[in-house]
Amino acid sequence: MKRVNLFPLVTAALLLFCLPAAAETTVVRDGDVSLSREELAHRVDGWTGQMRESALADPGDRLELINMEVVNKKLALAGAEIVAADPQLRLQLQSVVERFQRDILLRHHRDNMDYPDFSKLAREQYDLNPRKYALIPERRMSSHILFASPVGQPRDEVLAQAAEVLEQLRAGADFEEAVAEYSEEPGAAEKKGKVDRWMKLGEKGISPPYSEGLFNIGAVGEYSDLVQTQFGVHIIRLDGIQEESFKPFEEVAAEIEKQLRDEYTGLEMKAFVTRFNMTDEVEIDQAAIDEILAPYQQAE
Repeated sequence: MKRVNLFPLVTAALLLFCLPAAAETTVVRDGDVSLSREELAHRVDGWTGQMRESALADPGDRLELINMEVVNKKLALAGAEIVAADPQLRLQLQSVVERFQRDILLRHHRDNMDYPDFSKLAREQYDLNPRKYALIPERRMSSHILFASPVGQPRDEVLAQAAEVLEQLRAGADFEEAVAEYSEEPGAAEKKGKVDRWMKLGEKGISPPYSEGLFNIGAVGEYSDLVQTQFGVHIIRLDGIQEESFKPFEEVAAEIEKQLRDEYTGLEMKAFVTRFNMTDEVEIDQAAIDEILAPYQQAE
């Protein structure tokens, strides 16, 4: 069974903190601790905009910020001694370094990936599935009468009154007069009951029962059955319909290509990671693994 020696990796990580800056590039030195020009520039790039502005405008603030970086490096160096003496901490550091290196590799592969031309495929996808990529859903305009009834209170009387008004409306009663007489929505009479908003089925910000009730109405000018929401009981009138339509290909081409590119990236990244799967030559000490897992089995 081959064993992986973790010490070179851990030592390399610790040396990142300990390597002295080249003399010609050192911009800060305090005893054995130094910051090279490149190192400080990298740290400054990580500052907030406000911190950089302070460093530019005030020498005192600049000194405090440089001191902060020196303190951080001294703390890291002091911590490195503790890590070096503790096997568990070395393993934790190894995990951090490995994750960082893994992410660097994956990002490098993604950033340098070659992509095919998706323009032709985008057109094909648009033609095959316009509802997925280009649908403008049907939208409806409505007016309503609200019989207010807070959630949790009995609605029998309210429902009975609303049903009577609905019957009158379907028999030809004037809707605006009914709004003025019955609707308990603030400002309903002035607005003549209108909901000044085109909405699609399931419109965000609209109570779902209201939206569903509106889209169950068969024709403009007709009324819904009684609809109950958290606000009370509604009689909804359908005032207008914008039929569903489709955006032209030119308007959605870029978004389709982006989706295709994202899908391609996901598949390519998955294939890349698969290349690092265990090989047929892998050696596994099953007894050791069983021993490692045994305490967790007992705990469960």
